[in-house]
Amino acid sequence: MIRVKAVWLGLWIGLCITFKVSATSYYEVKSAVKVETVKVAFLADIHLHDIFANLHNTDNIELPKDAGSKQPLLVRSMYAQLHSTRLFNENYFVFLHVLDELVEKEIKLVVLPGDFTDDGQPINVRALARILDHYEKTYGMRFFAIPGNHDPVKPFTTAAGKADFLTAQGKEFGVYSYQHEKCMTKQSVCDDGLKNWGYTEILSTLSDFGFSKHKSDVLYETPFKNREFIWCDPNDVNHCITMPDASYLVEPIKGVWLMAIDANVYEPQWQNSPLTFKGSSSAGYNALIDAKPLLLKWIKTVVKRSKEQNKTLIAFSHFPMGEFYDSANDELHKVFSRGHFSLPRVPTPSTTKILADTGLTLHFAGHMHLNDTALVTSNRDSQLVNVQVPSLAAYKAAYKVAELNTAKQTALVSTHTLDDVPGFNDLFGLYEKEWLYRNQHNLSNFDRTILSSESYGDFTKQHLFGLISQRFLKRDWPKNLVAWLNNHHYLADWFINMQCLNKVSPNLLIQLEALSTKEWLQDFYLLRNGDVTAGIKPQKRITYQELNEFLAQSTCKADTQIQQYLALLIKVMAKFSKHTQGENFSVDLKTGEII
Repeated sequence: MIRVKAVWLGLWIGLCITFKVSATSYYEVKSAVKVETVKVAFLADIHLHDIFANLHNTDNIELPKDAGSKQPLLVRSMYAQLHSTRLFNENYFVFLHVLDELVEKEIKLVVLPGDFTDDGQPINVRALARILDHYEKTYGMRFFAIPGNHDPVKPFTTAAGKADFLTAQGKEFGVYSYQHEKCMTKQSVCDDGLKNWGYTEILSTLSDFGFSKHKSDVLYETPFKNREFIWCDPNDVNHCITMPDASYLVEPIKGVWLMAIDANVYEPQWQNSPLTFKGSSSAGYNALIDAKPLLLKWIKTVVKRSKEQNKTLIAFSHFPMGEFYDSANDELHKVFSRGHFSLPRVPTPSTTKILADTGLTLHFAGHMHLNDTALVTSNRDSQLVNVQVPSLAAYKAAYKVAELNTAKQTALVSTHTLDDVPGFNDLFGLYEKEWLYRNQHNLSNFDRTILSSESYGDFTKQHLFGLISQRFLKRDWPKNLVAWLNNHHYLADWFINMQCLNKVSPNLLIQLEALSTKEWLQDFYLLRNGDVTAGIKPQKRITYQELNEFLAQSTCKADTQIQQYLALLIKVMAKFSKHTQGENFSVDLKTGEII
């Protein structure tokens, strides 16, 4: 049986019976008086899945149960987790752990910049609402959410489900909403708790967490009346649809403005009947510029008003406003083909320029599951600082805190990594059963090394390493480069092929001869995801920078495509290894200057 910590199970039971009462009295005094220092936490890409969700029609399925309470558990398979860029199950424990940390740090304002649930399913949105409601009522916290591309997956509710939940024996089974074509097949269960909700249902369920005015708010506004805008077919101006937008501006404490920007863009497929929509995953601000021009005008207006009224303004949305690959986009485009390595998600230079010209100086984003900071110069004697908030559900798991000084108009941005999370391994016993079941039935299996993880930090690292072989190399990397890496065990082999091993300095040669291609690949992704927080020794970072400098100055032959790919990727790693900003830095909110 699975032993889930009693404190979490008790919280789940408490959340289920919590009644809705007003918590405004806690904030009436603080919101009416301007305070000099305010802390705001940013928790991105939580991807919450409610492992305690109750399903219907499970009489023929033996679910795993908590050892103490016998509560059935709804757990996704480890095999599925190791093919996804996010974890599914452990997120529940991590989220509660982070909220408890914020309670200890007395941080009352918490921002959720999108993808706060797995896929906007009713069971998960309701679980999120229960948890937030509990922490608001018990500890006086305020939460401000904005949608991401996973909540909602599409602007309006759609049939959906997942195929990879686990029975008590470790076998996968599916759960689908009633309108889904796979509902009631032999290996599935029907439950509308697994449909993908649209805007209406999500915003209604989470209305108290940024999507409506709190009685204590000094100011609350939205850019669109009724949270809707009109989108028309460019080829037929009479063919239009009303689309939702969840953006808002709130002043929860006097003098502090939080601007929540709904940067989701779901492009209508006008040729289809009934009408369908593209997902928003790769759209972002590149698409928003044309799709929501009125939203840009509103942002400019808010920035102007904030300066006139001496308000401390910070913005957040799900999507990046700046590039996030340390200016290595040109090199990456030469290696990875169109559409791969998340390159379509990078805002173009023209897009970032337009955003910087709104006058915004500080923006927090999620979506990319990585840690990074980008600076974008504007034409207004200021610059935009885009802070990428890591996911709680992937390496390198962390959250950000902005300490705002309203008198000086500054923000101290800090990064808080999550290495130790109690109970992160509570489901490992079930994953062992899953591994055994898959092994006994000759099914594709996962590397059970991950089940030896001794901390949540190590667990997310092993998850990332699993993705390299199970997902990234297969989907993103050139096939000939993957073949070379599989056939050569050490990076020094590359220099033998280039006939320049004797030109490498002795110290660098020692480093290269000890560096396996597998370790090099792992370092590549550790640096991509973690940036300054990546668990790589300083000497390794220096090695990659020295190697890049050697290649730039050497006359070694690099006349094959493989050699050119490797040289480009070493250059990328050298850029990943450098830091313009550390884990903590301060921003002048008047100019966007790093101080």
